[in-house]
Amino acid sequence: MNKNFAEAWFGAFRAKDISKLELELADDFVHTSPYGEVKSKKAYLDLVKANPEAFFSPKIEILDIFECGNKFAVRYLVNNNPACDCIYVQNGQISKIYSYYHVGKKPVF
Repeated sequence: MNKNFAEAWFGAFRAKDISKLELELADDFVHTSPYGEVKSKKAYLDLVKANPEAFFSPKIEILDIFECGNKFAVRYLVNNNPACDCIYVQNGQISKIYSYYHVGKKPVF
């Protein structure tokens, strides 16, 4: 896996390119986030299509990409909010993603 793969994945979200997302995901894809778990490529893409404002943003800035064999972590800002995705790849497709980000009111320091 390489950083170009991660750049292309996030580029598809910037471009609102559902067909690119579909090509990159394995059929048995699993996405885990603070909102729960979505099992299957179809279920994930249906969720993205139904909630484009929550998934697509031209304001995605990748801060770091950490690679380790067939998995990588991407630390990024989306609309100036920090997030991190741990992405696992098998047979050239994304098999699972664990997304980490804050949900709810921002804390006051």
